[in-house]
Amino acid sequence: ILNYRKDSHNMEKIFKALGDKTRLEILLLIALNPDICLCHIEECFHLSNSTLSRHLKELESVNLVAANKIGKWKHYQINQLGLELVDLIKKVDQQDLYNSVSAKSALLNKEPQC
Repeated sequence: ILNYRKDSHNMEKIFKALGDKTRLEILLLIALNPDICLCHIEECFHLSNSTLSRHLKELESVNLVAANKIGKWKHYQINQLGLELVDLIKKVDQQDLYNSVSAKSALLNKEPQC
């Protein structure tokens, strides 16, 4: 029973994290751009640094993404659970959100500034 409660609690946190459209978009962007730098994520979202940071911390806290610091910038990678959820999102959303984020991703300046 303790394991069930723990797993149930984790599931609740994951669904809470995915309950925000911006976090869904961030997750999809990271899935489309392995090892994406924070500076490139910032290009796609017109959010304050603190708001963007809060969204990324939420995704990290439920193990959907991981971050590594390289120089002064954090680089984000999607974890296996995140990849599985992205596949599900693409199916459920009929790729509308995925296509929207993909269009944003295509506009990224991929020149390394970080």
